[in-house]
Amino acid sequence: MGHFLLFDIGGGELLVILLFVLIFFGSKGIPDVARTMGRALRQVRDATAQVQHEIEKGASEVKKGFEEQRNQFRIEPPDHARPQVARGQVAAAPEAGAHREEGAVPEAGPGEPGDGKTGA
Repeated sequence: MGHFLLFDIGGGELLVILLFVLIFFGSKGIPDVARTMGRALRQVRDATAQVQHEIEKGASEVKKGFEEQRNQFRIEPPDHARPQVARGQVAAAPEAGAHREEGAVPEAGPGEPGDGKTGA
């Protein structure tokens, strides 16, 4: 098997555990033990809820700070850099060679004028 299950006990094993508790604590001590265990479980649940609340609060603060930083450093292109589109026209998508440097001469493909070869 090789794996450990916390509450994988049968009826006989549970009976032995209850008998041990009865012998060890006595009939008068069992309610005190149960009460103490209940309080301990409540404290664990409360502590877990508090830790979860603190984690959520911290995550919220981090997210808020991130949004503030992103809004602060958002860079909008100036109006003169945006393409001007007249009413009723659709902006054309940039061409494949749109990233050429100014003054650069476009390269000619095979069979095109300026390549040194004739297409005929």
